[in-house]
Amino acid sequence: MKIIPRWGVGLSFACLVLVQVTSSGQTPAPPDAARLEFFEKKIRPLLATNCYNCHSANTNSKGGLRVDDRNGLLTGGGRGPAIVPSEPDKSLLMQAVRHTHKAVKMPPEKHLAEAEIADLARWIKDGAVWPREELPAALGKYKEKYAKLRKEHWAFQPIRAVAAPTVKDAAWPRSDVDRFVLAGLEAKGLHPVKDADRTTLIRRVTFDLTGLPPTPAEVDAFVNDASSDALAKLVDRLLASPAYGERWGRHWLDLARYAESTGPSRNIPYPHAWRYRDYVIDAFNRDKPYDQFLCEQIAGDLLPTNSTQQRDEFLVATGFLAIGNHDVNQRFKVRFIMDNVDEQIDAVTRSVLALTASCARCHDHKFDPIPTTDYYALAGIFRSTDLCAGIRNKMGGGGLDYYDTAMLLRLGSGEPPPGAAEKIAQAKAAYDRARAEFDAIFGTEEGKTKGSDGRPRQMVAREKMDKLQKEWVALTDPALNGPVALGVRDAATVADTEVRIRGEAEKLGPIVPRGFLTLIDIPGAPKINAGQSGRLELAQWLAHTKNPLTPRVMANRVWKHLFGQGIVSSVDNFGVTGAIPSHPELLDYLASRFVDDGWSVKKLVRSLVLTRAYQLSAETSAASLGADPDNRLAWRHSPRRLYAEEIRDAMLAIAGKLDTVRPKGSPGQDMKVVELTDTSPLAKKLQDAAATSVHRSIYLPLLRGLTPRSLEVFDFAEQGLVTGSRDSTTVATQALYLLNDPFVRQQALGLAQRVLKQSELDDSDRIGRVYRIALGRSATAKETDRARGYVAEYEAALRQNGNAPADPRTSAWTSFCQAVLASAEFRYIR
Repeated sequence: MKIIPRWGVGLSFACLVLVQVTSSGQTPAPPDAARLEFFEKKIRPLLATNCYNCHSANTNSKGGLRVDDRNGLLTGGGRGPAIVPSEPDKSLLMQAVRHTHKAVKMPPEKHLAEAEIADLARWIKDGAVWPREELPAALGKYKEKYAKLRKEHWAFQPIRAVAAPTVKDAAWPRSDVDRFVLAGLEAKGLHPVKDADRTTLIRRVTFDLTGLPPTPAEVDAFVNDASSDALAKLVDRLLASPAYGERWGRHWLDLARYAESTGPSRNIPYPHAWRYRDYVIDAFNRDKPYDQFLCEQIAGDLLPTNSTQQRDEFLVATGFLAIGNHDVNQRFKVRFIMDNVDEQIDAVTRSVLALTASCARCHDHKFDPIPTTDYYALAGIFRSTDLCAGIRNKMGGGGLDYYDTAMLLRLGSGEPPPGAAEKIAQAKAAYDRARAEFDAIFGTEEGKTKGSDGRPRQMVAREKMDKLQKEWVALTDPALNGPVALGVRDAATVADTEVRIRGEAEKLGPIVPRGFLTLIDIPGAPKINAGQSGRLELAQWLAHTKNPLTPRVMANRVWKHLFGQGIVSSVDNFGVTGAIPSHPELLDYLASRFVDDGWSVKKLVRSLVLTRAYQLSAETSAASLGADPDNRLAWRHSPRRLYAEEIRDAMLAIAGKLDTVRPKGSPGQDMKVVELTDTSPLAKKLQDAAATSVHRSIYLPLLRGLTPRSLEVFDFAEQGLVTGSRDSTTVATQALYLLNDPFVRQQALGLAQRVLKQSELDDSDRIGRVYRIALGRSATAKETDRARGYVAEYEAALRQNGNAPADPRTSAWTSFCQAVLASAEFRYIR
């Protein structure tokens, strides 16, 4: 049996011959030489001379039609396929050149010679043959190198069962993790620094686990708790807090490249993306096993469920594959599709496996053992998957042109409210009739004729069509049509896909069976169900207990968030060009323990923060600093600057204004799916909402290219990329923000008012209170004296000014509080 490659609905433009592959994988003989010669001599010149100016890759391709490749003709443009091989009379191209089609007559204002029309008909009747492109000879040249890497590169080897090493200072470790760390230090003749004091430790662990500062009462309770399990009790309380999921869920959203709009050339909103955000937060708070968490995000729609609620949860989880960057302004559908497939492959392989598999889109990976055929084995899985992000591509579109309500996942019962279906059907029918009327006269003499109002009839028809389209789209709003979500589902047509030569979507090579990366051999790996996309089996392969990369990568990410850098410092790259592990045995120990503990992230986090290594102070040692300046061996705790969200949330908490209740949805959930620009009223509305919100930063509207100022200035995650490690820069704009931004001044005022209203305190006590609330510690006598002098001088200066504020005292205290919030001690934890 011969398997014909898909030219499914929506897959448009390619510039190769249709390649047939037998069930044995062999490619049949090339098309008849005489027919190819006829094409090159007669057909290609005819198309180039008469059609390429308007319908080729280097033009606007009017109507979405390309005639410079066979697949472009097979799929056609807005009117459907341009040719039907072997049936010229059913081919739109023939009707157009014969001028028998009511609306389409090509070429414009010209008629082909009868001989040229006959040549086109003969070519189509003979099967519309097209020369085939061959795979570049370079493909496959790394075969021996790949085989060696599969056997030798550390990351691709099975996880080893390792025992904690014996150490000389047996009294120092509190856990096996400590023994691995101490063994590494002793091997280099180094020693860990002393333990952190309790005030430092509670601030560190509270921020690390919740992203918020501890209150003075919480600090006092911990410092005064003399029990041996004081830290364990504190950690358990923090892990049980909803704030834990908001903090650690944000780490995953960095990997998931979470945003609420498409980005690139036309920035189109995702009004429903917040559902995925909430799913992630809930998953971390519930300590959903990581293997299950992965499976739901990659194949939730294919998993069995026991209730409508669980079905909805799993559908929302697949938003992971939908919320990436998408260039809706791409004029060719096949490029739009293959770019989206590439984005999904990159997101999955970087976030879960820490591999750059997308490098194999155009050629065999030059460093890691990932051949191009592996890339297209994965591409077949995602090519067999519908991207349900509510969008479609259209070059130069406007208004609601990019919105496609059919490409959304319906939640709940799956049925719209009573009467909604009839209203939608009627509105859709009216819109379709208007489009048919417009199509029938557009570009014709009838369409150019002016009506009684002096305007061309086709212009009037277009306005009517646009009006009815908007009315129809309005009826598909979730409020009227039931809740929907972004995600994925299996496509109507499921099949393997072809290698795209040099990565060009239109240049088709041989078909590659759907499958997984071959750099890891997993005994008993699942076989892809021919009737499904293969995402379920991919998820099972990723989460397989014998897949060494998945648990290693996640264990390394958790270590990075707690210790400042990963055991593998290149957290998103475990390939050949990535870093070598500082403690390879420890990494395998953590990965193995992670799996044995049921893939529990909370258990892994808890075990690490209870180690002595985590509880070290941040002080330096001259000997250790000289031998290990980057602290790769963890001889001290690495200080870190607070994340952008932590800075903003801490300011709100310190001012007493933070609303810790999760808001319903997102400020962007009611956005119309029209293009966003920096200056659009909608963009300003959302920016204002972000500036005035008192909820945690994870709930701010996050539109690509329109990041809230409070987050952007402190190195917020790049929303278009998998980001396992954010930058941490020190630039002038950060100081200017802390000095001038209204948000900072408002929180400083809130903190000032908070201490001033405590009438039982004197100014020295108030200064101490500010230090305790903002920095988690008491002020020294010297700091108290300096602060009292500053506040007094500032207030006196204001009173002497002719334009003094109404309340100089509050203004002076606000200035002092702002100085504290702008301090390095506030922005860093040690």
